[in-house]
Amino acid sequence: MPTAFLFPGQGSFKAGALQPFAGHAALAVLAAVNDGLGRDIAHVCDDDSAGSRTKDAQPAIMAASLVALQALTNAGVTADFVAGHSLGEYTAAIASGVFSVTDGARVVQTRGDAMASACAQNPGTMAAIVKLDAAVVHQLVAAIDGVVVANDNADGQIVVAGELDAVQTARDVAREHGGRGLLLTVEGAFHSPAMEPAQEPLEAVIAATTVHPMLIPLISGTYARVCQDAGEVCRSLVDGLLLPVRWRALQHELARRNIDTIVEVGPGGVLAGMAKRALPDATVFSVASPDAVDAVVAHLKDNA
Repeated sequence: MPTAFLFPGQGSFKAGALQPFAGHAALAVLAAVNDGLGRDIAHVCDDDSAGSRTKDAQPAIMAASLVALQALTNAGVTADFVAGHSLGEYTAAIASGVFSVTDGARVVQTRGDAMASACAQNPGTMAAIVKLDAAVVHQLVAAIDGVVVANDNADGQIVVAGELDAVQTARDVAREHGGRGLLLTVEGAFHSPAMEPAQEPLEAVIAATTVHPMLIPLISGTYARVCQDAGEVCRSLVDGLLLPVRWRALQHELARRNIDTIVEVGPGGVLAGMAKRALPDATVFSVASPDAVDAVVAHLKDNA
């Protein structure tokens, strides 16, 4: 029964995500996370306003996802493949064995800080274009200067990023074609040229980090294929700052590899929702609590 673990991105931040695991052994992983971050991330995870701050939201969602992963690991659940949406690919790199928890947390903190700085230098925003075919959105965006496709999530859900006026133009054009453009609550234009100032700090911290061989194959959201080695995982992480998340193509890769059990590991449920629509033959779980871990264990046992 091929199983994939999917790790959510920054947009899935939910204050209080650690609370369902209160008293659970999986919280022990936070000690290694805190070593990498140099602070107590549990307090950030409980902060209602942290989701609006890139430097806080990214390590917080990573920490919550790692606690859920540890709970699955403690229960004996393992993955055949891992993948992550944007920030989630860093959590997937930890899950795959490429980074230790502490080193991965340090990389994520550097990424969050560098992206926040880039947002201040290059103001921008993002919007989800819905109710339009993906090919139509790509064509419309190509004709507008200053905006790019940032997340190709699915037909009917394409996220664009860029300069403030350009994103507004994309929203207006989408409306003219029968779609809608929903502004996202983000600090800037992620996965666009606006993030260029963040590239050098991210490359530097990854170059200074001990990288280990993959233990679990990682499917890159940047390349929409299984990475050949840990070096390609690192390249995907850096390239993903500027390139779009190809989640629609990644889900096609999951289908091609006959993945029949998909587990979103962490809060939000966004990736699970997309998987249910894109992969109707797969059994999909969202693990954000110990009870959800029990449901995965029962499913795998019943279908062994």
